[in-house]
Amino acid sequence: MKPPSFRTSSIILVLLSLSIGWGIRGNYGHEAGAMMPGALAGIAVALMSGREDWRRRVPYFAFFGALGWGFGGSIAYMVPPSYTQSGHLATQVYGFFSTFLEAFLWAGIGGAATAYAAVEEREKLTAIFRPLLWVFGIWGLQYLIQDTPFDIQDRLFAAFGADRSDFRQRDPLYWLDSEWFEAVLALGALGAFDLWERRFSKLKQLALCLAGGAVVGWGIQQLLAVTGLQAALLGALVHPQGDLTMLDPATGAAKFAAADMITNWPVLFYKLGAHLGWLFGAVGGVAIYFRRYGAWRDGSALLVRMALWSLIVFIVGPVLLSNLPLFQSVGGFRLAPPRGDSWANILGCYIGLVVHFRKTGQKPIVFAALLAGALGGFALTTAQFIKVLCISPGNPVLTTDPAAIEFWNHWRSANWHSIVLEQFAGFLYGLAVLIPLGILAARLPVRREEPRSRPWTEIFAVVFVFNIVGYINLVKSVNDWTEVRHIGSGVFRSVAEVLRAPLIGNLNLSAWTWFTLMWLAMTAGTVWVLTRHRKHPVALIPTSWLGKGQLLFLMFLWLIVITNFTKALVAFHDSRIATEGSVMVNALICTLLILGYARQPDEPPVIHAANYGVLTRKSVMWLGIFLVVAMTLYTAGIRAIYGDKHTGWGGNNARFGEQADWRVKPILKSGKHR
Repeated sequence: MKPPSFRTSSIILVLLSLSIGWGIRGNYGHEAGAMMPGALAGIAVALMSGREDWRRRVPYFAFFGALGWGFGGSIAYMVPPSYTQSGHLATQVYGFFSTFLEAFLWAGIGGAATAYAAVEEREKLTAIFRPLLWVFGIWGLQYLIQDTPFDIQDRLFAAFGADRSDFRQRDPLYWLDSEWFEAVLALGALGAFDLWERRFSKLKQLALCLAGGAVVGWGIQQLLAVTGLQAALLGALVHPQGDLTMLDPATGAAKFAAADMITNWPVLFYKLGAHLGWLFGAVGGVAIYFRRYGAWRDGSALLVRMALWSLIVFIVGPVLLSNLPLFQSVGGFRLAPPRGDSWANILGCYIGLVVHFRKTGQKPIVFAALLAGALGGFALTTAQFIKVLCISPGNPVLTTDPAAIEFWNHWRSANWHSIVLEQFAGFLYGLAVLIPLGILAARLPVRREEPRSRPWTEIFAVVFVFNIVGYINLVKSVNDWTEVRHIGSGVFRSVAEVLRAPLIGNLNLSAWTWFTLMWLAMTAGTVWVLTRHRKHPVALIPTSWLGKGQLLFLMFLWLIVITNFTKALVAFHDSRIATEGSVMVNALICTLLILGYARQPDEPPVIHAANYGVLTRKSVMWLGIFLVVAMTLYTAGIRAIYGDKHTGWGGNNARFGEQADWRVKPILKSGKHR
């Protein structure tokens, strides 16, 4: 008999859950968008596992699944797939490698975080919510400053001559468009948490380390200045991000001025120049203090390692290694220059996660991180290869027959990016949750009696997924509803930008404000109902954990599906039928599967002996196989059809050669940011 996790209904549900979420993610983007498929797949894999102990953890599967898949959302992932379509052999091979790498990181952390919900003891699983709340608090403040219509960051940027959308490279915190500041904020929040946990018992030592570090740092900078070594050090460490040898064909002069190029260091460092010594020294002193006295309780050690490795990999890789002549000749140690280098931050997070779980003996999570990453790399590279095949019929690049071009014109006008590289890639991404978690479901010991420590974390996990993740994504629809649209000679908005309150004529609020107020009211109601349910059960909420999981899955699924449809509805056209229509049909299938095939009671899986060393080695083997297939067979397949020609679809990006992006279109201080 098949294990419950690998029944046909289970496989389809998990794969479609990630497919739906991934298709919708494409309309909302970034980390917040990637949380939606992670939450749906996490719930689905727990409910279909046949394990009651996993079903009791459904809120945590949703929560950590969302967090894990959210990390990769910061990676600028569209350029590497476009490399595979360039017709330039070296760029194409590299394109599949870099596409595989970013998908590996995305799925690796997503799979590991989902596995964390299954593997970790409940006491430790719930304890980590405490330091996480400190990190969420500082990130929430950052969200308020950056992503709300209060224009707080825009005003700050204007003081430095930067425009948030078009000229953000002038922002003092801009550093290769990476997530370095988010990592610093997380470390700051975790340091504050550690001090609070120990009730500031060693503030004297902290003050001494800070002051001592500042003095030493100031002294080193003064010594460098006096000896004349400071200029030589800067020359070795600072490098413009572009090719200064590029010539303007019309004039024969240099095409780009060095002063107009960004460098591998942030503007902030230039503005603080004379103060960098003592500031770096103070940071070093604080680091020494926490290395000596930091307790890092309640799972905060995991978060610290991820944030630290995020900074280490970014600074060592894109920032420092890019100065070596070997890498300067190819645009630096960067994934897709001149695009951002958040990939290095996420690679660091992945390394920190694996290092932590190896040190703590959590071999199942290390195994899941590797296998999920390998399957994720396979998913996105395969989807990209299929997308290129789909755009080949009647392609003017391949045929000059007008009849063939016209016959296939409607086919080629389809939104293949959304259909294949979003929804189908998401479908294959589902393997990164299904297979590792299915293997673990048949090997992890069953927890029959588990104390419900910190039950408030269950409420927080549900509210985080349904209300917070829902809001930070769906509030973006307001811009689509209020966008000015043209019909003939007239213009209209589906929703007015400012709406007058009923009965109170002088109260005018923006559509964003009305949306936010209503969402806050709904969130308050959600918290009240769930809190009351703990002492006075609400009849609508099922008594079984299977029923609770089904309710959460269906509410979140249809919340994002319907709101996503309203986002597209204001400018709906025939090409949206395939994209939004497939999301709707797949959501209906998931509804039927989760109601009809998630069984209660279910036959639990047979638990087998686990050798995670063997499983990990096999994961590494599959990682190598998938990578070789992507880089060789997929490249050969595309070149067999298109030869040295660009496919004619999307941007014509190049990583190597005279027309490499970093050479011909670097990010300039005087130009709009891309």
